[in-house]
Amino acid sequence: MRENRTARTVRRLAGRGSRGSRGARIAQLALAPLAALTPMPATASAASTEVPVSIVSRAYQPAELMVEAGQTVTWTNRGFGPHTVTAAGGEFDSGRINAGESFKVTFTTPGTFAYACTIHPSMHGKVSVLAPGSLPPGGLPGALKETLAEAHTAHGRLTLVRVQAPRPGASVLLQLRSPKGRWGTVRRAHLSSRGKATLSIPASVHGKLRVVVQDAGGAPPLIGKTLTPKR
Repeated sequence: MRENRTARTVRRLAGRGSRGSRGARIAQLALAPLAALTPMPATASAASTEVPVSIVSRAYQPAELMVEAGQTVTWTNRGFGPHTVTAAGGEFDSGRINAGESFKVTFTTPGTFAYACTIHPSMHGKVSVLAPGSLPPGGLPGALKETLAEAHTAHGRLTLVRVQAPRPGASVLLQLRSPKGRWGTVRRAHLSSRGKATLSIPASVHGKLRVVVQDAGGAPPLIGKTLTPKR
């Protein structure tokens, strides 16, 4: 994997977002040469207007996203093979995204934008763009988010894993990786109506952790990044 990961950025033209106007916008975008896109280094921390999407196991996570006009969606390939993020209407096309690379689109026009991977046609996603100020304060969680914390109880020190994902009621699995590299579930929970859950394990348990969110509705599972608790 290359150390210098690349983020490709595309900024959509502004418009009213009606079906009649989208065709004109698509035509204008098609005239812009791909060489005009400016590569820029991917940063570790995203701005508050940036919403992440992970590409894992031939799936966009989350596959459906709701943002406001002016926000930027960043797709990051966390798998091993290449993928693309290609809009069905031609509004944007990432080209080949290799492992570790990212692709960004800033949406300026309200509307619904379906996209897919041209390498793996079974991969589909959708971004719904609302007018500015439409989302509730704090917005909606755009992807799986995990944070580690510690707690001291009468029974000893605990490692807490706080989870947030846009799937209220879904099952949450906390998994521990064995020395042989296999993942095994050590804790289970369900996301609340606000898409949140907290799982805990004794701090004496060492090893790599990850979170998996399983939706009974048949949506692809959300697989989080590898977490390393402090010793």
